[in-house]
Amino acid sequence: MNKSKYLLFIPLFIFSACIDVQQKQPKNNKKSAGYFSIKDYIKDQWNTYRGQPFGIIKVVSMNDKVDTVYTNAFDIELGKLMDIFIETDISDAKYLGQYEFSNFGDYPTMSVNYFYEAKSPDLYTRRLQISADDLTKVVKSIYIETEKQTRLNVIQQKLTYQPTKRISIYELENSKVGPQKEVKIDYIFL
Repeated sequence: MNKSKYLLFIPLFIFSACIDVQQKQPKNNKKSAGYFSIKDYIKDQWNTYRGQPFGIIKVVSMNDKVDTVYTNAFDIELGKLMDIFIETDISDAKYLGQYEFSNFGDYPTMSVNYFYEAKSPDLYTRRLQISADDLTKVVKSIYIETEKQTRLNVIQQKLTYQPTKRISIYELENSKVGPQKEVKIDYIFL
């Protein structure tokens, strides 16, 4: 085969490499209707690590009072804990177009970061950031911000999940009728 025949394949190769940036997301095991599926990802993590004997340090801070407990994965209700993350899922088709999407590579850490930011202040999940390995697309961490407003209060959350390393839940409740409530719970895997 001569060089001119190879030149015919170059435009096809270049065209196939051009993809919509919103579709270049961390890989999930299941196809979702919209954006990255926290729900599917958490289910996958549950199935992968269920029954593992992780030692865990649980640190609870409530209004500047701190309590630390050494425990394990069997004594913590991880299902309820993961429900907090599942509630933030934006993969349903009804969310398409309601989030600004961007991504960038972080070459020193060999990561790619995906950002979703709510266009409307009425959406529960305000921000979602996924950091994945640049080559394998395996998720390194997930960071989520939520906000829920009622007539009497505003509850904001900042959630972090680093597989087999750390789960952090920070919640700030500003009430119109009572004092501010601040709770931070860290689960540090050993």
